[in-house]
Parts: sequence; structure tokens; C-alpha cells
Amino acid sequence: MWFKPILMCGGYQMKGTGILLMTILVLICFTTPINAAQKTLVYGKSQAAIALDPGVVDEGGSSIVVSQIFDSLLAYEPGGTKVIPALAEKYEISADGKEITFFLRKGVKFHDGTDMDADAVVFSLARQQFKDHPYNQYGPWKYWDTSGFKDMFKKDGSLKKKGIIKDIVKTDDHTVKVLLNKADAAIMVNFTLYFTSIVSPTAVKKYGADFRKNPVGTGAFKFVKWVKDDHVLLKKNKAYWGEKAKVDNLVFKVFPDATARSMALIKGEVDIIEPPDADNLKELEKNPRVKIMSKEGLTMGYICMNVERKPFDNKLVRQAVNHAIDKNEIIQAVYGKLGSAATMPLPPSLWGFNKNIAPYTYDPGKAKELLAKAGHADGFEVDLFALPVSRPYNPNGKKVGEIMQAQLKKVGINAKIVTYDIGTYWDKVDAGEFDMCMTGWSGEPDPNDWLHRLFTAGYLNSARWKNDVYTDLVTRARSISNVAQRTGLYEKAQEIIHEEAPIVMLAYGVLTAPMRDNVEGHIIYPSSKLVLRHISLK
Repeated sequence: MWFKPILMCGGYQMKGTGILLMTILVLICFTTPINAAQKTLVYGKSQAAIALDPGVVDEGGSSIVVSQIFDSLLAYEPGGTKVIPALAEKYEISADGKEITFFLRKGVKFHDGTDMDADAVVFSLARQQFKDHPYNQYGPWKYWDTSGFKDMFKKDGSLKKKGIIKDIVKTDDHTVKVLLNKADAAIMVNFTLYFTSIVSPTAVKKYGADFRKNPVGTGAFKFVKWVKDDHVLLKKNKAYWGEKAKVDNLVFKVFPDATARSMALIKGEVDIIEPPDADNLKELEKNPRVKIMSKEGLTMGYICMNVERKPFDNKLVRQAVNHAIDKNEIIQAVYGKLGSAATMPLPPSLWGFNKNIAPYTYDPGKAKELLAKAGHADGFEVDLFALPVSRPYNPNGKKVGEIMQAQLKKVGINAKIVTYDIGTYWDKVDAGEFDMCMTGWSGEPDPNDWLHRLFTAGYLNSARWKNDVYTDLVTRARSISNVAQRTGLYEKAQEIIHEEAPIVMLAYGVLTAPMRDNVEGHIIYPSSKLVLRHISLK
């Protein structure tokens, strides 16, 4: 439980047994939960935060905390996929699609009391790109390569005329223009994401590399304390420009074990937790003090085969693996109500999904036939990286790995399950130091965020697969505003990636939020973004 010492319990005249009673009262006072004095929301999660700087975060354990502290120029409507104003109170796009004008909200303050203005917006974007920028502590940030900002700045931090973005111009203290070299139909969603959060330039200059430990944004919650690998404490930003938080304090408490996390909810030690695995969900559903919200989300889990390593450089081998995996067994054993078998690298609820492609069927005989044709009739050995943390797209990587291991063995592929702490895991995946790995994506409501971001040149292309025709299709699609034309290009692109088979699609995740029955107002966002300012405790 979370406790807050109370220094005084009121007057009491100590006579006789009063001393004993006073002792009892003191003990009671010092074990009073925080939310007896203030409303404190405790969120149980599997992964500890690694950094709290939106410019360096690239994993879920940190991003869900960052999203409470910082705001971006745009946001999604509560529970939906429509892009709405945030730190920019409005925006305009020119007729040719090459000029985006953001009109910033006036009077918005960072948590340190400084102004959020046009200078802060330009500073926030510039510092994330080049290691030689005066206030960049970590080099070019990975996500920029796939979100339209590649080659946006020179090494000294000044803008240069290259890439999708031609320039960023401050026209006055509350107006910023983003000038594009060519129209980009998908670019607006990038201004909703945590990695385009606006940071306090004053705080960045003050803390330097330690800004990741001392985050200062404009969000509904302010940073208070971070106990590494245990919890992060935030407090309500009473001066927030938008809908203010309905609780006074917010705690992110780490429970690496899924069962321990669920038990903490049952015992009332936490108020809400991240999605559980199928077994724990069944137990939570039985508890009368727990209620569960669910919503179809934009999330998918998949297996990458490293096409730069043998034997996965051979398309026939990759197709064989797709036929060797029984997704339905995995769904029933691991996901339950938390997912459905995936077929394409795009959620079926999203426009552009190609429903005319016949998915790979579970067919061990066909898998063996393809392996023999590829020269691997006797099979081969392979390392399979198992995701070490729970995710909406993969609630139990270890269990998924064990089932896949048994399935692959039936066709002669001996898979050794390998895992690491989450930081090392992603470092090795990014470096291509794996044979097969589990990964996934919780994305935005535009096919570009899936088909271009994940499978063209860039760090998110974990399979390291390249196909020029595919890349041309998805690149052309992002330059067209007509949805029907874009859909046609994306459907053709899916035909190519299905045939080339660099990945095994596993599941489309269902977003699930178990919580205590006194939690009200929570909203699930399809993009998996966690927004906790809506929650109240009755």
C-alpha cells in the first residue's frame, strides 16, 4: 500500500490510558493511505521506466509515464482516432499540402513556470535530431527516421533544406509554420505522439543529460519522484491548460510478475493495471471488486525473421515458418479474450486493410515441403527471442515462445528460446543480433504508420527486409491525399509483404484495462495511448 505520514491527529489530553490510546492513534495516523487525505491513483505495470525524456524514450515502460507529463501540438479525441488541437489551439494546411501552420495556445506554462511558445516548439524538435546539437545528449533519435523528420537539421542544430520537412519557421511568439518539400498525407498523426512532445528549454539547459531524470513538460501531471525499478510519483498540475486531473497524485508501481500484478489489484494495493495475460484475466473476472474495460485497439503482435541471416534470406524458409505456426493454439493458450489471430500487418478495422489475401494456414506438411525445396529437409537450429515483458500485443512472450518451440520442432526446426532484460532485448534486435524475435506495434489510425514505418528502411524494420517495389508503393501512398487511391497502393503493398513473408503475424490485441470498482471515467484510446487525467476515485 501507499502511505503518507500525517503529522498531527488533533488534540488529545493524555491521562491514564490516554497514553496507550495516543500510541494507537499515532500508529493509525502513520499508516493512513495517501488517498485518505488526497486522492491517489496507483497504476500497476510490468516494466520499469528507463528514461522520462520523450526524445529518448522508445519503450512502453517509459512512454506511458511520459504521456502524463508532456503534451504534443495535437492529440486524439478522447477514446477516438480523430486528430484534435492540443498545445496548438488550431492548425491550417495549405491547399497544396506543403505548409502547416500551428497557432499555439497562449498562456500555457511549463511545470517550471516558463512559457510554452514558438521558441520552445522549435527547440523541442531540433534537440532530438543531431548529437552535435548543444542540448542533445543521445544522438539522432530513432523514430525521426520513419516519421517525416529525417535529415531535418544540420549537425549544429540549424535547419537544412532536405527531407520531407523543408523548414520550421517561427512567425511570431505563438505561431509556427512547418514547410514541406512535398505533401505528406500521413504527417499530422506524428504531431500527436509522445516523441513530438514539447519540452521546457529552460529545464533541458538546466539538467542536461539528467533531464531524462527530471522531466518538465506542460502535461496534466507534474514529476515528483522516481525510485528506479520500483515506482514513479507524479502530482496534479493545478495550472493545466486543458481538462484537469481528477486525482491529486499518480503513482506508477512496477510489478514484473503478471500474477503479482493481478493480486495487487485484487487486494486493493493498486487501482488499475495494464492488460493481464489470459489466465490472470479469468481470475480477475471472478472478483466482485474488479471491473474490466475492453476495446478493440490498433495493436498487433508478430514474429520477425532476420532476412540478413541464413536461412531466413530464403523466402521459401520464411513461408515454411508461416505454415508451421498454429496461431489459433497460441491465441487460445495465451491471449484468450485479449486477442484474435492476425493475418495482415495492418489491423482489420483500419482502412486500407486487404481482405482479399488468403492468409497462411497451419499446415506442417506444407512447411516441410517448402523446407525441403529450400535445401533444409533436415531442418535447422535457430534462436528465438522471447519478449520479456507483457504488452497489449503479446501478454506472455515466454509462453508464446514455448508453444512456438513445440510447433517448429514438428517440422524439424529446433528453436532455442532466448531472453534478456527489456533494454538489452531491444538493443540486440535493433542491431540485428538475432535469428527470430517477438515484437509488435501499437500504432496510429493511418496505414502509413504500419506499412511504411515498420517495413521500409529504418530502425523499426526489425526483420531488416527490403523490397524496392514495396517501398515505392507505400512512399507514393503517403504523398496522396485521396483515400481511395492510397487504399489501392496499400493493398498492393500487402500482397508483396504477404508473398515475401519476412514476418509471422500472430495476433491483433484487444485493449483491456482491469480496475477496482471505485475507479470511474477511464477512457481507452485505440492507439494504446494511456491518458489517466480522466479518472476519478469514488
